[in-house]
Amino acid sequence: MKDKVYKYLNEAGIDFEIYDHPALYTVADNDKYGLVFDGVSCKNLFLRNKRKSKYYLISMSANEKISLGSIVASLGEEKVSFANEEELFDKLGIKSGAVSLLNIIEVGTTDVVFVLDKRLLSEKKVGFHPNDNTATIFFNGCNLKKILEDFKVEYRLLDISKIREKK
Repeated sequence: MKDKVYKYLNEAGIDFEIYDHPALYTVADNDKYGLVFDGVSCKNLFLRNKRKSKYYLISMSANEKISLGSIVASLGEEKVSFANEEELFDKLGIKSGAVSLLNIIEVGTTDVVFVLDKRLLSEKKVGFHPNDNTATIFFNGCNLKKILEDFKVEYRLLDISKIREKK
C-alpha cells in the first residue's frame, strides 16, 4: 500500500522524504522509540457522529490535544465519538495505527469529511503514515489541499488552536 502512495506523490510532482521505523500505533510510540523527525508529525482522529451518518478524519500536529467535546460545535454535530475498526476499514480501507489523510490514495473515493488544522498548510514539512505504520513520509504542507482535491473529497480547514487543549 505504501507503493501506491509513493507512486501518486511522484506522479503529482510532490517531493517527499521517507522515514522507515518500527510500527507506530500512537503518538506515544514516537517517544517509546526515541524518534525525532525533521518536520511536523501529524496525528489523525477518525470520528463519527451520533447517528453514524457522517464520518470525519481530523489531522493535526501530533503535539496537539483536543477533546471530542470541544470539536463538536466546529463540526456542526451534537455529539461525536471514535469510529470502530470495522467502520474505519469500510470507509478508508485501513486498520487502526495507519490512519492518515493519505488513506484516500488507496481507497480513491470516500464520503469521509477530512478536517485539517489549517496551520498544517503553511508547514514546510508535514508527516503522515503512507497507509502503513512502519514509515512516515514528509512533504510540504501546501500540498495537502492538492491531495484532497485530486481525489475530490470534502474537506474543511479549522484553526485547532482556537479549540484545542494544550498538552
